[in-house]
Amino acid sequence: MTFTYPSPNVTRVTINNGPVNYVDRLFVDDILDFLEPLQNVTDSTPKVVIFDSSNPDFFIGHIDMTSLATPITAAKRQLGADYIKFAQLFQSITSTIFIAEINGRAFGAGNEIAAQMDLRFAGPGARTGSFEEALGLVAGGGGQTFLGAILGKAKAMEYLLAAKSFDGPTGEALGLYNKYYEDSQTLTDSVLRFAQRVALFPRVSLNQTKSVLSFLNPPTGAFTLDYEAFYAIEQFPEEQANVRRFLQLSANQTANSFELGLGESVLGLYGLWNGAITKRTQDPK
Repeated sequence: MTFTYPSPNVTRVTINNGPVNYVDRLFVDDILDFLEPLQNVTDSTPKVVIFDSSNPDFFIGHIDMTSLATPITAAKRQLGADYIKFAQLFQSITSTIFIAEINGRAFGAGNEIAAQMDLRFAGPGARTGSFEEALGLVAGGGGQTFLGAILGKAKAMEYLLAAKSFDGPTGEALGLYNKYYEDSQTLTDSVLRFAQRVALFPRVSLNQTKSVLSFLNPPTGAFTLDYEAFYAIEQFPEEQANVRRFLQLSANQTANSFELGLGESVLGLYGLWNGAITKRTQDPK
């Protein structure tokens, strides 16, 4: 991750972690190192943080799939626990507003992380979703609970159960994205202007608004139940076979046609994917 400071009280965090920006031990350690100090508010604590990516194809990728393959070691379980820890910080840190500037793919963990930020803005490269159901798993790191809170139960079930994807216009229409921009530069410029405007205002009012609206978040108990269920389910034989097949199809998580084709490419687990790669909704002018 790299950090830039485009204006007072605004920090931009740019993600660059491997060919698909996956969520591995390095990613989790870096984001915890950044987020945990924000719990102790000082004059230098940013009021707004924008997350973007230097990878034109991926915003934030899925979790490192090798961490889901048996045997499930203590190190693998700790990765999962720390993933949950940092994901929950996006909501528990009420003195900072977190924005996802999405202009690439964000599936699995990437979709969960974006859903738990405060606002999401999408560009022409945005394509997000939860593919876990196709593997026999669940979006157990907040993906199910927060998509339910954002979209409503029925619409969340439609996209989760069928492992369907959101492009920019669809995500905006459903309320997953605050706004969709057809041009990448317009996305970046507009998000920064919004962040700068918010950062002008006293922190106490920003904190109070986020704190009160956090009552609309899903209950912590549901989050915990989902996380525990994920680790129970993932060790079943069929699910482990799908994890191994995913690693094979993705050439061990490289930016090949399978990774670029998410989420439709997960149908390749069942011999139903035609090899097509998901295209940008509209290339920037």
